[in-house]
Amino acid sequence: MRKFSLLLGTLGGALAGYILSNERLRKKMAAAPNAEAMAKMLGEQLTKDGKKVAREVKGFVESEDVQKNLKKAKAFASKKLGVAQKELEKYAKKGMKEAKKYAKKGMRDVRGMMK
Repeated sequence: MRKFSLLLGTLGGALAGYILSNERLRKKMAAAPNAEAMAKMLGEQLTKDGKKVAREVKGFVESEDVQKNLKKAKAFASKKLGVAQKELEKYAKKGMKEAKKYAKKGMRDVRGMMK
């Protein structure tokens, strides 16, 4: 529940900052006849600005520099994944050897008890 209140407070602060930084929106909202009209104006403005932000983010992600760095990151991750897989295989083999050793020892102990 604590995380929910923190999220709600963060969103409220962000929304207040958004309204305070947009003078034109504040004037329109002040002239609104009721709270419903204010909410509608705020929603329209958020939609419009959200589309602008999405276009800018898309342009940034599709930029040559980001794509180049993304390719580097993929190559690095792939290399590290290969190293990790080899290490896991090594430990799995070692574990199998140990397990077989203890299984054989256990079988000898059981046979010794059976006699």
